[in-house]
Amino acid sequence: MDVRFEDHPQFQRAAALAALGGGALSAVWPQPGLAQAAVMGGALLLAVAPPLGRQRIAAALLSWAAAVGSLLIARSGWLLLLSGALLGLLFALGRRASAKANGTAEPSRGKVALCAALGACAVALGSVALPPLATALAALLPGWLATGVSGAAFGLWAGFAATPLHVALGGDAVEARLVTLRPALTPEVRGLAERAAQARRGALEELPAGARGDLRGLLESLALAALETAGRTASLSRAAAPALEGEIKARFAHLKKSAEGAEDPAARSSYQRAAEALEGQLEHFGRVRRARERALARLHEDVANLERARFSLTLLRGADRVRGAAELDLLHDRLQHGALSLEAEEELLAPSAFARVE
Repeated sequence: MDVRFEDHPQFQRAAALAALGGGALSAVWPQPGLAQAAVMGGALLLAVAPPLGRQRIAAALLSWAAAVGSLLIARSGWLLLLSGALLGLLFALGRRASAKANGTAEPSRGKVALCAALGACAVALGSVALPPLATALAALLPGWLATGVSGAAFGLWAGFAATPLHVALGGDAVEARLVTLRPALTPEVRGLAERAAQARRGALEELPAGARGDLRGLLESLALAALETAGRTASLSRAAAPALEGEIKARFAHLKKSAEGAEDPAARSSYQRAAEALEGQLEHFGRVRRARERALARLHEDVANLERARFSLTLLRGADRVRGAAELDLLHDRLQHGALSLEAEEELLAPSAFARVE
């Protein structure tokens, strides 16, 4: 099973924010509440990081309330654990916002629950480990810097606890489909299918951060559509194999000749009916061959559109924000037009050509 780590930039950014916030507040906080300070500092920066969201602000406020409550109320260790769980929820909300912006799958509820549980475990560990760590560092560093470094270390621990949000199981849908199709494709069609997958892969790599999320989805859908067209082209090629068509033509000519030379009327009629049946098969071969030509042409068009999208995204490197946004909107409209025209052609062609192959 394929295991992928998704959205590295968001993971690194969230961990850095938690470390920076935890370190900053811990540096000015008394050592007995070091874990609480680290939680509150990290929660603050995670909540105010753009784009702002009400849910993240609410989770941060609740995390602060739980952390402060654990300091003020005796025997309230569960409040400290709750503050850590809410910190984990903040990581999950940030990951969800990033996934929505990039057009990728959002973390499941199970992953969110696991992240919250790991956040609670991280703060439990921090409440035990941070005071001794700060004391040890105080022998080498000023007191405020020792507590700040300890708080930053907790922020990194909490960031690592958010790892499940970025782990995805299962292979890439486009690559998996290509692997499935590859053995059945002819060399010409296989080359086009591999170019489509490669163009989509390159386009996704060139896609700038913060690009509209549905653009990624369009690239994915067009690549999958190209592979489906490749599979249909291969199926039509097998249904109208030149060798089989040549064999049927030879049989048809033989039956016509036999009918002309038959002296018995009944035998002549049988030869003629057999020839008519083969003639119908030859007409079918012609229809399937035309359908294959259309599918192959469509595959060339899909590959060209994907490669054009990749080159367009490459040219956007270094462009200013306004021009880049306009170019991305134009690319989105172009890809969407291609996707809509593909759907319209599918509705027209599927009942007529491919159904006969089945």
